[in-house]
Amino acid sequence: MPATTAAATKRANFDLTPEQDEILANLRTALSASSVKDTVLRAAQLATLLVNEARQGNHLYVGRSAQQATRLAIPELEANLPPAWQWLVERPHPWRRQLWIKGRKLLASAVWLDAQANGLSEEEAAENWNLPLPAVEEAFAYCEAHRALIEAEADEERQRLLVEGLNPEKAPVQDA
Repeated sequence: MPATTAAATKRANFDLTPEQDEILANLRTALSASSVKDTVLRAAQLATLLVNEARQGNHLYVGRSAQQATRLAIPELEANLPPAWQWLVERPHPWRRQLWIKGRKLLASAVWLDAQANGLSEEEAAENWNLPLPAVEEAFAYCEAHRALIEAEADEERQRLLVEGLNPEKAPVQDA
């Protein structure tokens, strides 16, 4: 990190109640920060990261496993955020977290993956799925930004199929 000059720095002084000081001391310990300044800066970076993720429509989930994960709502971060997506929505599902096309029982990734597999443009995918072009454009943008989630859910689906004995790669051959 480049050295900063005295003219490029700004002093921040503020008073703390004993309770606020204790909160900072506990956070400093939890973050293994070397100073109160480092604690405040790390907390600000974390809050900035969470706000940016919330603005992209992402949510935070906590749990000991993917099956036990529940959404952690942080009203202070999510309040006053404009809807991230016009054509995509959340739907209740036991384990899927990716978004769906609004008004359809259709995963955004289904449209995107189909277009990739078949070499379709956004316009061709819109026609193929009978969707407005802006909905397909939004689905593509969402999927490209959330590849890790889509891949993780595809892996989860494969594992569930294996457990249920429905492995498409090892499906029994039907006699004609």
